[in-house]
Amino acid sequence: MKTKFFTIIIAGVIIFTMLFIPGMSAFAELLPTGDSFEAAPQNLTAELKEWEDGRPYFALKWTNPQSIWELGQYGVENGQWGAEYQIDMKVGNGQWLYDMGESLFGNALSYDEELDEPENYVTDDVTCDPMDFGVDGIVDIKANVYHIRVRYAYLVGQGEEEEYYIYSPFSNVATIGTEAFYKEASDWAKSELQKANELGLIPDILKGADMTKPITREEFAELAVVLYERVTDGKSEPVSPNPFTDTANSQILKAYNLGITSGTSQTTFSPNVLINREQCAAMLFRAIKAIHPQGNFGVADVKDFPDQKDISDWAVEATKYMSKMGIITGDAQGNFMPKAVTPALEAAGYGMATREQAIALSVRTYEKAPEI
Repeated sequence: MKTKFFTIIIAGVIIFTMLFIPGMSAFAELLPTGDSFEAAPQNLTAELKEWEDGRPYFALKWTNPQSIWELGQYGVENGQWGAEYQIDMKVGNGQWLYDMGESLFGNALSYDEELDEPENYVTDDVTCDPMDFGVDGIVDIKANVYHIRVRYAYLVGQGEEEEYYIYSPFSNVATIGTEAFYKEASDWAKSELQKANELGLIPDILKGADMTKPITREEFAELAVVLYERVTDGKSEPVSPNPFTDTANSQILKAYNLGITSGTSQTTFSPNVLINREQCAAMLFRAIKAIHPQGNFGVADVKDFPDQKDISDWAVEATKYMSKMGIITGDAQGNFMPKAVTPALEAAGYGMATREQAIALSVRTYEKAPEI
Protein backbone atom coordinates (compact mmCIF):
# COMPACT_ATOMS: atom_id res chain seq x y z
CA MET A 1 0.00 0.00 0.00
CA LYS A 2 2.84 2.39 0.96
CA THR A 3 4.61 1.57 -2.28
CA LYS A 4 1.56 2.51 -4.33
CA PHE A 5 1.12 5.75 -2.36
CA PHE A 6 4.68 6.89 -2.92
CA THR A 7 4.44 5.99 -6.60
CA ILE A 8 1.42 8.26 -6.97
CA ILE A 9 3.26 11.14 -5.21
CA ILE A 10 6.36 10.78 -7.42
CA ALA A 11 4.26 10.68 -10.57
CA GLY A 12 2.42 13.81 -9.43
CA VAL A 13 5.70 15.64 -8.82
CA ILE A 14 6.94 14.73 -12.29
CA ILE A 15 3.71 15.97 -13.92
CA PHE A 16 3.82 19.20 -11.89
CA THR A 17 7.42 19.79 -12.94
CA MET A 18 6.63 19.26 -16.57
CA LEU A 19 3.64 21.61 -16.45
CA PHE A 20 4.91 24.50 -14.32
CA ILE A 21 8.73 24.51 -14.47
CA PRO A 22 10.39 25.33 -17.81
CA GLY A 23 12.28 22.22 -18.85
CA MET A 24 15.14 21.84 -21.25
CA SER A 25 12.93 21.61 -24.31
CA ALA A 26 10.87 24.60 -23.14
CA PHE A 27 13.99 26.80 -22.97
CA ALA A 28 15.16 25.58 -26.35
CA GLU A 29 11.80 26.19 -28.03
CA LEU A 30 12.14 29.90 -27.24
CA LEU A 31 15.28 30.15 -29.38
CA PRO A 32 15.07 31.43 -32.97
CA THR A 33 16.44 28.11 -34.14
CA GLY A 34 14.13 25.98 -31.99
CA ASP A 35 15.60 23.07 -30.06
CA SER A 36 18.22 22.28 -32.71
CA PHE A 37 20.40 23.81 -35.41
CA GLU A 38 19.33 22.90 -38.89
CA ALA A 39 22.20 24.74 -40.58
CA ALA A 40 25.85 23.80 -40.25
CA PRO A 41 28.83 26.08 -40.94
CA GLN A 42 29.05 26.47 -44.71
CA ASN A 43 31.95 26.35 -47.20
CA LEU A 44 34.67 25.50 -44.68
CA THR A 45 38.22 25.93 -46.01
CA ALA A 46 41.62 25.45 -44.36
CA GLU A 47 44.87 27.19 -45.29
CA LEU A 48 48.32 26.17 -44.08
CA LYS A 49 50.22 28.96 -42.29
CA GLU A 50 53.22 29.17 -39.97
CA TRP A 51 53.94 30.78 -36.63
CA GLU A 52 57.09 32.89 -36.26
CA ASP A 53 58.98 29.83 -35.03
CA GLY A 54 58.10 27.92 -38.21
CA ARG A 55 55.48 25.62 -36.66
CA PRO A 56 52.50 25.00 -38.95
CA TYR A 57 48.93 25.85 -38.09
CA PHE A 58 45.65 26.06 -40.00
CA ALA A 59 43.66 29.21 -40.75
CA LEU A 60 39.96 28.33 -41.10
CA LYS A 61 37.24 30.24 -42.89
CA TRP A 62 33.56 29.49 -43.26
CA THR A 63 30.21 31.23 -43.85
CA ASN A 64 27.59 31.54 -41.12
CA PRO A 65 23.91 31.27 -42.07
CA GLN A 66 21.46 34.02 -41.10
CA SER A 67 19.90 31.85 -38.39
CA ILE A 68 23.15 31.76 -36.42
CA TRP A 69 23.31 35.55 -36.24
CA GLU A 70 19.65 35.64 -35.19
CA LEU A 71 20.66 33.33 -32.37
CA GLY A 72 23.50 35.70 -31.50
CA GLN A 73 21.09 38.63 -31.37
CA TYR A 74 18.73 36.63 -29.18
CA GLY A 75 21.58 35.89 -26.79
CA VAL A 76 22.51 39.58 -26.51
CA GLU A 77 18.90 40.62 -25.89
CA ASN A 78 18.40 37.97 -23.20
CA GLY A 79 21.70 38.29 -21.39
CA GLN A 80 22.97 34.95 -22.68
CA TRP A 81 25.97 33.91 -24.70
CA GLY A 82 25.53 33.66 -28.44
CA ALA A 83 26.46 30.65 -30.49
CA GLU A 84 30.01 29.33 -30.43
CA TYR A 85 31.94 27.16 -32.85
CA GLN A 86 33.68 23.89 -32.07
CA ILE A 87 36.46 22.36 -34.18
CA ASP A 88 36.84 18.61 -34.70
CA MET A 89 39.90 16.99 -36.25
CA LYS A 90 41.35 13.66 -37.29
CA VAL A 91 44.69 12.63 -38.79
CA GLY A 92 44.74 10.40 -41.86
CA ASN A 93 42.43 7.42 -41.43
CA GLY A 94 42.27 7.85 -37.65
CA GLN A 95 39.19 8.65 -35.57
CA TRP A 96 37.61 12.04 -35.15
CA LEU A 97 38.24 13.55 -31.71
CA TYR A 98 34.45 13.70 -31.30
CA ASP A 99 34.13 9.95 -31.90
CA MET A 100 36.84 9.32 -29.32
CA GLY A 101 34.89 11.26 -26.71
CA GLU A 102 37.39 14.13 -26.61
CA SER A 103 36.39 17.71 -25.85
CA LEU A 104 36.27 19.95 -28.92
CA PHE A 105 38.17 23.22 -29.02
CA GLY A 106 36.25 26.38 -29.94
CA ASN A 107 35.29 29.94 -29.19
CA ALA A 108 32.36 32.37 -29.32
CA LEU A 109 31.16 33.90 -32.60
CA SER A 110 31.45 37.69 -32.61
CA TYR A 111 28.33 39.84 -32.52
CA ASP A 112 28.42 43.67 -32.48
CA GLU A 113 26.08 44.72 -29.67
CA GLU A 114 26.26 48.45 -30.48
CA LEU A 115 25.36 48.01 -34.13
CA ASP A 116 23.03 45.13 -33.27
CA GLU A 117 24.41 43.08 -36.15
CA PRO A 118 26.99 40.38 -36.78
CA GLU A 119 30.56 41.55 -37.28
CA ASN A 120 30.82 39.46 -40.41
CA TYR A 121 28.82 36.69 -42.01
CA VAL A 122 32.14 35.07 -42.92
CA THR A 123 34.14 33.80 -39.97
CA ASP A 124 37.64 34.46 -41.25
CA ASP A 125 41.10 33.29 -40.21
CA VAL A 126 40.12 31.24 -37.17
CA THR A 127 43.37 29.86 -35.77
CA CYS A 128 43.50 26.10 -35.48
CA ASP A 129 46.77 24.87 -33.99
CA PRO A 130 46.99 21.06 -34.19
CA MET A 131 49.08 21.09 -31.02
CA ASP A 132 45.99 22.28 -29.13
CA PHE A 133 44.23 19.09 -30.16
CA GLY A 134 46.84 16.71 -28.75
CA VAL A 135 47.70 15.31 -32.18
CA ASP A 136 50.44 13.04 -30.82
CA GLY A 137 52.46 16.13 -29.97
CA ILE A 138 53.83 16.20 -33.52
CA VAL A 139 52.57 18.05 -36.57
CA ASP A 140 54.04 16.77 -39.83
CA ILE A 141 52.27 18.35 -42.78
CA LYS A 142 54.57 16.58 -45.24
CA ALA A 143 53.68 13.11 -44.02
CA ASN A 144 50.08 13.37 -42.83
CA VAL A 145 46.65 14.53 -43.90
CA TYR A 146 44.65 16.58 -41.42
CA HIS A 147 40.84 16.52 -41.71
CA ILE A 148 38.90 19.34 -40.05
CA ARG A 149 35.21 20.03 -39.55
CA VAL A 150 33.28 22.61 -37.52
CA ARG A 151 29.90 22.71 -35.77
CA TYR A 152 27.90 25.23 -33.74
CA ALA A 153 27.08 24.90 -30.06
CA TYR A 154 24.67 26.94 -27.96
CA LEU A 155 24.33 26.91 -24.18
CA VAL A 156 20.63 26.79 -23.31
CA GLY A 157 19.19 27.78 -19.93
CA GLN A 158 19.65 30.43 -17.25
CA GLY A 159 20.33 28.48 -14.09
CA GLU A 160 23.36 26.32 -13.48
CA GLU A 161 21.35 23.15 -13.00
CA GLU A 162 19.26 23.77 -16.09
CA GLU A 163 22.07 24.57 -18.56
CA TYR A 164 22.78 22.25 -21.46
CA TYR A 165 24.13 22.47 -25.00
CA ILE A 166 22.42 22.00 -28.34
CA TYR A 167 24.56 21.39 -31.43
CA SER A 168 24.37 21.83 -35.17
CA PRO A 169 25.44 19.19 -37.68
CA PHE A 170 29.10 19.29 -38.68
CA SER A 171 30.24 21.29 -41.68
CA ASN A 172 31.88 19.92 -44.78
CA VAL A 173 35.34 18.45 -44.17
CA ALA A 174 38.37 20.56 -45.07
CA THR A 175 41.53 18.57 -45.77
CA ILE A 176 45.10 19.79 -45.66
CA GLY A 177 48.47 18.04 -45.78
CA THR A 178 49.94 15.24 -47.85
CA GLU A 179 48.56 11.77 -48.29
CA ALA A 180 51.04 9.08 -47.34
CA PHE A 181 52.37 8.17 -50.77
CA TYR A 182 54.92 5.59 -49.73
CA LYS A 183 55.09 2.73 -47.26
CA GLU A 184 58.81 2.73 -46.43
CA ALA A 185 61.68 5.02 -47.41
CA SER A 186 65.28 5.66 -46.37
CA ASP A 187 65.88 8.84 -44.39
CA TRP A 188 68.05 10.35 -47.14
CA ALA A 189 65.27 9.82 -49.71
CA LYS A 190 62.31 11.35 -47.89
CA SER A 191 62.95 14.92 -49.00
CA GLU A 192 63.48 13.76 -52.60
CA LEU A 193 60.27 11.73 -52.49
CA GLN A 194 58.35 14.68 -51.09
CA LYS A 195 59.67 16.90 -53.87
CA ALA A 196 58.79 14.27 -56.48
CA ASN A 197 55.27 14.02 -55.12
CA GLU A 198 54.80 17.78 -55.20
CA LEU A 199 56.08 17.89 -58.79
CA GLY A 200 53.79 15.08 -59.86
CA LEU A 201 56.69 12.81 -60.82
CA ILE A 202 55.62 9.66 -58.99
CA PRO A 203 53.60 7.31 -61.21
CA ASP A 204 50.53 5.59 -59.81
CA ILE A 205 52.27 2.21 -59.90
CA LEU A 206 54.73 3.40 -57.22
CA LYS A 207 52.37 5.29 -54.92
CA GLY A 208 52.08 3.58 -51.55
CA ALA A 209 55.00 1.25 -52.34
CA ASP A 210 58.04 0.33 -50.26
CA MET A 211 60.54 2.70 -51.84
CA THR A 212 63.56 0.85 -50.48
CA LYS A 213 62.90 -2.13 -52.77
CA PRO A 214 64.53 -2.57 -56.23
CA ILE A 215 62.67 -1.05 -59.16
CA THR A 216 61.33 -3.17 -62.02
CA ARG A 217 61.45 -2.47 -65.74
CA GLU A 218 57.73 -1.77 -65.74
CA GLU A 219 57.96 0.68 -62.84
CA PHE A 220 60.89 2.54 -64.35
CA ALA A 221 59.17 2.76 -67.74
CA GLU A 222 56.17 4.40 -66.06
CA LEU A 223 58.47 6.74 -64.11
CA ALA A 224 60.24 7.80 -67.31
CA VAL A 225 56.97 8.48 -69.15
CA VAL A 226 55.67 10.64 -66.30
CA LEU A 227 58.96 12.56 -66.34
CA TYR A 228 58.71 13.11 -70.10
CA GLU A 229 55.12 14.35 -69.90
CA ARG A 230 55.79 16.65 -66.94
CA VAL A 231 58.83 18.30 -68.54
CA THR A 232 57.30 18.66 -72.00
CA ASP A 233 53.83 19.45 -70.67
CA GLY A 234 52.48 17.14 -73.32
CA LYS A 235 50.99 13.71 -73.77
CA SER A 236 52.61 10.67 -75.34
CA GLU A 237 50.91 7.91 -77.28
CA PRO A 238 51.35 4.13 -76.89
CA VAL A 239 52.77 2.18 -79.79
CA SER A 240 50.20 0.30 -81.84
CA PRO A 241 49.95 -2.56 -82.43
CA ASN A 242 51.40 -3.88 -79.19
CA PRO A 243 54.62 -5.80 -80.00
CA PHE A 244 54.73 -7.59 -76.65
CA THR A 245 53.01 -10.74 -75.50
CA ASP A 246 53.76 -10.31 -71.79
CA THR A 247 52.33 -6.82 -71.15
CA ALA A 248 49.54 -4.53 -72.28
CA ASN A 249 50.51 -1.66 -69.96
CA SER A 250 49.89 1.54 -71.94
CA GLN A 251 52.68 3.35 -70.09
CA ILE A 252 55.20 0.73 -71.21
CA LEU A 253 53.91 1.06 -74.75
CA LYS A 254 54.34 4.83 -74.51
CA ALA A 255 57.93 4.41 -73.28
CA TYR A 256 58.61 2.04 -76.18
CA ASN A 257 57.09 4.48 -78.67
CA LEU A 258 59.26 7.32 -77.29
CA GLY A 259 62.40 5.20 -77.61
CA ILE A 260 62.97 5.22 -73.85
CA THR A 261 62.93 1.45 -73.58
CA SER A 262 63.03 -1.62 -75.75
CA GLY A 263 62.01 -5.22 -75.27
CA THR A 264 64.09 -8.08 -73.92
CA SER A 265 63.23 -9.90 -77.14
CA GLN A 266 61.15 -9.15 -80.24
CA THR A 267 57.98 -10.20 -78.43
CA THR A 268 58.67 -9.79 -74.70
CA PHE A 269 59.23 -6.84 -72.39
CA SER A 270 59.82 -8.71 -69.07
CA PRO A 271 58.02 -6.11 -66.92
CA ASN A 272 58.91 -7.71 -63.58
CA VAL A 273 62.65 -7.98 -64.16
CA LEU A 274 64.70 -5.73 -61.85
CA ILE A 275 67.06 -3.18 -63.37
CA ASN A 276 70.60 -2.23 -62.41
CA ARG A 277 72.28 1.16 -62.36
CA GLU A 278 73.62 1.11 -65.91
CA GLN A 279 70.21 0.07 -67.27
CA CYS A 280 68.62 2.83 -65.20
CA ALA A 281 71.11 5.36 -66.60
CA ALA A 282 70.47 4.20 -70.16
CA MET A 283 66.67 4.45 -69.90
CA LEU A 284 66.87 7.86 -68.27
CA PHE A 285 69.36 9.03 -70.92
CA ARG A 286 66.91 8.02 -73.64
CA ALA A 287 64.12 9.86 -71.81
CA ILE A 288 66.27 13.03 -71.81
CA LYS A 289 66.93 12.60 -75.53
CA ALA A 290 63.20 12.26 -76.13
CA ILE A 291 62.61 15.44 -74.14
CA HIS A 292 65.39 17.43 -75.84
CA PRO A 293 66.21 15.80 -79.19
CA GLN A 294 68.52 18.70 -80.14
CA GLY A 295 70.46 18.72 -76.85
CA ASN A 296 74.23 18.49 -76.53
CA PHE A 297 74.97 14.95 -75.35
CA GLY A 298 78.73 14.92 -75.89
CA VAL A 299 80.81 13.03 -73.31
CA ALA A 300 84.27 13.19 -74.89
CA ASP A 301 85.56 15.28 -71.98
CA VAL A 302 84.28 12.91 -69.30
CA LYS A 303 86.93 10.72 -67.70
CA ASP A 304 86.53 6.99 -67.32
CA PHE A 305 85.23 5.67 -64.03
CA PRO A 306 87.60 3.56 -61.90
CA ASP A 307 85.27 0.60 -62.63
CA GLN A 308 84.87 1.48 -66.33
CA LYS A 309 85.64 -2.11 -67.33
CA ASP A 310 82.43 -3.24 -65.62
CA ILE A 311 80.21 -0.93 -67.67
CA SER A 312 78.60 -2.50 -70.75
CA ASP A 313 79.57 -0.91 -74.07
CA TRP A 314 75.97 0.10 -74.82
CA ALA A 315 75.76 1.98 -71.48
CA VAL A 316 79.04 3.96 -71.63
CA GLU A 317 77.60 7.12 -73.21
CA ALA A 318 74.59 7.14 -70.90
CA THR A 319 76.57 6.59 -67.69
CA LYS A 320 79.10 9.29 -68.56
CA TYR A 321 76.44 11.81 -69.56
CA MET A 322 74.38 11.23 -66.41
CA SER A 323 77.54 11.66 -64.35
CA LYS A 324 78.52 14.81 -66.28
CA MET A 325 75.15 16.38 -65.56
CA GLY A 326 75.32 15.43 -61.86
CA ILE A 327 72.18 13.33 -62.13
CA ILE A 328 73.82 10.03 -61.15
CA THR A 329 76.86 9.97 -58.90
CA GLY A 330 79.11 7.10 -57.91
CA ASP A 331 80.56 6.07 -54.59
CA ALA A 332 83.24 7.92 -52.59
CA GLN A 333 85.95 6.48 -54.84
CA GLY A 334 84.17 7.56 -58.01
CA ASN A 335 83.02 4.07 -59.02
CA PHE A 336 79.79 4.03 -61.01
CA MET A 337 78.80 0.57 -59.72
CA PRO A 338 76.92 -0.30 -62.93
CA LYS A 339 76.00 -3.90 -62.11
CA ALA A 340 77.00 -6.98 -60.18
CA VAL A 341 79.92 -8.76 -61.86
CA THR A 342 80.33 -11.71 -59.48
CA PRO A 343 77.86 -14.10 -57.87
CA ALA A 344 78.71 -12.62 -54.47
CA LEU A 345 77.94 -9.06 -55.63
CA GLU A 346 74.75 -10.27 -57.28
CA ALA A 347 73.65 -11.95 -54.06
CA ALA A 348 74.32 -8.70 -52.17
CA GLY A 349 72.21 -6.67 -54.59
CA TYR A 350 75.24 -4.66 -55.73
CA GLY A 351 74.57 -2.16 -58.50
CA MET A 352 70.79 -2.55 -58.38
CA ALA A 353 68.58 0.54 -58.59
CA THR A 354 65.96 1.03 -55.88
CA ARG A 355 62.65 2.78 -56.34
CA GLU A 356 63.68 5.73 -54.21
CA GLN A 357 66.97 6.08 -56.10
CA ALA A 358 65.13 6.06 -59.42
CA ILE A 359 62.65 8.68 -58.22
CA ALA A 360 65.50 10.85 -56.95
CA LEU A 361 67.12 10.62 -60.41
CA SER A 362 63.84 11.66 -61.98
CA VAL A 363 63.67 14.74 -59.73
CA ARG A 364 67.25 15.73 -60.58
CA THR A 365 66.56 15.27 -64.28
CA TYR A 366 63.47 17.47 -64.02
CA GLU A 367 65.50 20.16 -62.29
CA LYS A 368 68.33 19.90 -64.83
CA ALA A 369 65.99 20.02 -67.84
CA PRO A 370 66.46 23.78 -68.48
CA GLU A 371 70.25 23.25 -68.74
CA ILE A 372 70.07 20.41 -71.28
